[in-house]
Amino acid sequence: GHRTKVWKNLPPSLREVVTGARAHGEKIFLVHEDERVSFEAFFRATSALAARLHAEGVAKGDRVAIIMRNIPEWPVAFYAAAALGAIVTPLNAWWTGPELEYGLADSGTKVAIVDDERLERLSTHLPNLPGLERIYVARLHEAAGDGRCRKLEDVIGPVNGWASLPELALPDVALDAEDDATILYTSGTTGKPKGALG
Repeated sequence: GHRTKVWKNLPPSLREVVTGARAHGEKIFLVHEDERVSFEAFFRATSALAARLHAEGVAKGDRVAIIMRNIPEWPVAFYAAAALGAIVTPLNAWWTGPELEYGLADSGTKVAIVDDERLERLSTHLPNLPGLERIYVARLHEAAGDGRCRKLEDVIGPVNGWASLPELALPDVALDAEDDATILYTSGTTGKPKGALG
């Protein structure tokens, strides 16, 4: 009930941020070691992952956790989930297996997008997470996890190949500027971390 100043030209959702950034075309957006990603290639990877998540039933309000180091797949996962209206839940990549289990269970995560190291930490905790329906793993070197695990590269391919992905529109989902968008966890210095809804 309180009046609040807001930016009048703010994009109405994160979906419009990634769509608008596409206008920069072939300019380089992300650099990681020998990997180079243009704005266009980033959009193509994001829309490919969003289409897969949508086809597998991820809907507005579902929790999608991201647990990985700082690699180009991280922002693709973030924007793909946000474009569907999912509540993106980044979990601390430094957390231990039990801490990750807690965050996934507490947030009610439906899909997790992780890297191989985080999957290794989680592997013995997966039986305790029946609500976690699917796990996409970036840069998976060998088979691990359980039947819920899929290689992220099977959906979006290797980073330097994103420019060759088909041009897809983001799935049509009605989003509002006031929709819930993220759950960020506190440090937990005085107890278990608390999820703060954004």
